[in-house]
Amino acid sequence: MRCRGWFLWIICVAPLVEAAGVGDDFSNNLISDLAPLLSLFGEQFAQQFMSESMGWLDHIVFAMAPLGILTTIVAAIRVGGPAWLRAAIGRARENRSSVELQLMSSTSHEVCELWNGQGIVRTMGTPQIQEIIYLPKYCNNTETFGLYTLESATAQGLFQARSIYTPRTEKQPPQRKSAPNISLNLHGGSNLRDLLFVAVFGIVLQSGVLVFSGFSVYHPQFCLQFLKDGKLIRPYAYPVMACGTILLTVGLMICSAIVEYSTQEKEFITKRENVTEPAECMLNGQILWLQRSHVVNDQAFNASVIFRAPRGPENSLNRILTSQRAEPGPVWPRGFLIPRSICGRTSEAFTVLGVLLALCGFVLQFQGLRGLHWTSSIAQLISIIIMTALRAWVRRHLILAPIPKQVPTQHELDWLALWF
Repeated sequence: MRCRGWFLWIICVAPLVEAAGVGDDFSNNLISDLAPLLSLFGEQFAQQFMSESMGWLDHIVFAMAPLGILTTIVAAIRVGGPAWLRAAIGRARENRSSVELQLMSSTSHEVCELWNGQGIVRTMGTPQIQEIIYLPKYCNNTETFGLYTLESATAQGLFQARSIYTPRTEKQPPQRKSAPNISLNLHGGSNLRDLLFVAVFGIVLQSGVLVFSGFSVYHPQFCLQFLKDGKLIRPYAYPVMACGTILLTVGLMICSAIVEYSTQEKEFITKRENVTEPAECMLNGQILWLQRSHVVNDQAFNASVIFRAPRGPENSLNRILTSQRAEPGPVWPRGFLIPRSICGRTSEAFTVLGVLLALCGFVLQFQGLRGLHWTSSIAQLISIIIMTALRAWVRRHLILAPIPKQVPTQHELDWLALWF
């Protein structure tokens, strides 16, 4: 009877002990997997950041301790991927205007920006809105009275165009008239000094995670404080994690660049009258958008005039930004590494490369972090949180609101004439 009692006690207690061990393993794995799993989310945040990117500093900031990995990969495929890769994610017949609406900063004859009474919204359709530049310096001109469109001001030599941030080819084929870019001209884009600071800080932060993880594995005394299940960390964990992090970073930079290169950003700055003047001469002027009452894509928009909020003591108009769709990249050379049936253009080849690097990098980083001590995963998680906050700080200008004025329907020009 006594032996039978011990046997029954062992049967009852053994599963509880095993369950406790499984519970400990589950909690440890949950902590180790937290950072790489969270990095997959952040769809809207990633799309918003990429749509405002205008150079490699933006791509570096985005790729360091990233958030929204899957969104970035899918966005690159939608923008620049070959047909077979778009079909693989269920986007084989997606309209180009849908991609432009969600992922690009550009406007066109299909995508526009309008004032809906509460804020600037992007929608598909052809708008009835006109961008007007008011220059008091030329208000005595009996023909224009200081009022210009961007085209007329450029034709009269008041502004000159140049590509912004990323070098582009100056020869562009003629494009259909695009809707004005309201959002870009409300805030003027991210500050280059802020981007440089955050890019350097992000590189240091991500490198710090790699250095910390390396010390926890290879330092003779330090590694004894970071044991995995009571044992030293296996030798494979850190090289796999480090290689995965590097591949993931490079892959996301390429994917972000694919999205950015799908648009052609230009800035129109004051044309210098002599070589002694600075490159960007200040004009005390105002930019505004005159919107008629109309319906676009089953949405009603009231008649309004949208003014840009003043900047500084003088409302200086130093530049005007435009963003339009860029032409497809050059055709992939025949017989060069990859057949044209897989990648027909150079942009498609870089998209495939970026997607492969990002996917392989994420898998390797995920497996490497599982093999390391849980503190490495927490360090990566903290880096993601810090960089997410810094990305939001870099894009803080997105909360700037214009100054709207509601005007009488069918009398928009009359109101504008009386206002000036």
